[in-house]
Amino acid sequence: MLHRSVSRHASRLLLASLSACALLAGCGGDDAVPPNGGDPACTGWGDAPPGDGLFELPRPTGPHPVGTQVRALTDSARGEEATEDPEDRRELLVQLWYPADPCGAGELAPYLTPEEGDSRRAGSGLPVEDGFEASLVTHARVGVPLADEGTPHPVLLFSHGFGMLRADYTSLLEDLASHGFVVAAISHTYDTELAVFPDGRAVPFGSVVSAQPTMESTPEELEAFFEVMDEHLAVWVDDARFVLDELTAAAQSDPEGLLTGRLDLDRVGVLGHSYGGAMAAGACAVDDRFDAGLDLDGKLFGSEDRSLAQPFLIMLAENHVDDASIDETYGALKGQGYLARVEGAAHLTFSDLPVVLEPILGAGALPEQLGTLAPARAVEITNAYTRAFVEAHVRGEASPLLDGPSPEYPEVSFEKKR
Repeated sequence: MLHRSVSRHASRLLLASLSACALLAGCGGDDAVPPNGGDPACTGWGDAPPGDGLFELPRPTGPHPVGTQVRALTDSARGEEATEDPEDRRELLVQLWYPADPCGAGELAPYLTPEEGDSRRAGSGLPVEDGFEASLVTHARVGVPLADEGTPHPVLLFSHGFGMLRADYTSLLEDLASHGFVVAAISHTYDTELAVFPDGRAVPFGSVVSAQPTMESTPEELEAFFEVMDEHLAVWVDDARFVLDELTAAAQSDPEGLLTGRLDLDRVGVLGHSYGGAMAAGACAVDDRFDAGLDLDGKLFGSEDRSLAQPFLIMLAENHVDDASIDETYGALKGQGYLARVEGAAHLTFSDLPVVLEPILGAGALPEQLGTLAPARAVEITNAYTRAFVEAHVRGEASPLLDGPSPEYPEVSFEKKR
């Protein structure tokens, strides 16, 4: 039988379809909510709930308002294996979420660009009107200075699942930023549904991993797919290391003025969902600048030695089947290890999809993909354990939630090494 985690990686088009359907939850008006009528108080923005026809993502729980910025980066040292032109260089998009100056003013960031909205509408096959993506309300503002309080801020790098968008994790990333982390979410070009660059180019999914398996795939076909995914992970690991290089340079002198002197590059974590979680383990294996890593329900592809010295948390869905890559990595950890399994969670529980799909599909829809947890509870659990881990092992503060099973979260079975 086809390994369930493989089918997840192979279901890029299904994910796009589900996400497009999710965006229907808030079809209606298209006006962003300004911070307190355009005159934010220096104690925070305190936005009112959005109006009728708008769908608000879960609100961040931290003390900081959140800012965001998208940057295009080019690694001149690496070619692009997904294109035929040998002169092409590896290009990436990175979206920063960060604790913002509470006195700053800016427009709310869109959940998706119009091009991403078009892509998801077309992929869903549903009769969705143009511009539907503007109905979703985020909590991060564009063009807002980074907060002085807590400077320099610890840094987190995040990677999306294979074929997904960085936007699919906005709730988690905004929440981490509201607690004082600068989060850099990478769009791995050609392995994401769509990468929309500031110059207007929209690069669709076009991965070199083109032979996607199916339930009818033979054992030989599956083995070949595993080998390709193992090898391809090095591209994502190199992406993350390059982004960290760029952040290190920007902390010294940022041409855009946002990050200079404001990043603590001695406190860096790396995390991701699905294939992005494998990237986190791979990055920790080869680069000790990453102080800790976290995998959200990802099969741990890659060929690196996984006897990781850094603290590492593996958080699994209830229906994540027996997985030798998880067992071997967890067993070989040299640093502090944690293994959590969430009852009622499925693979996409760790993204925004359950919470934005519920209003249109109803509670309990698509349990194999979205899980059976109440979506708000799913967000709470994912955010709480992710935040506890990075607070403990990136920021260096006590996180009692990591001491063992918690009565506050009975859905989570939890163990730790050492």
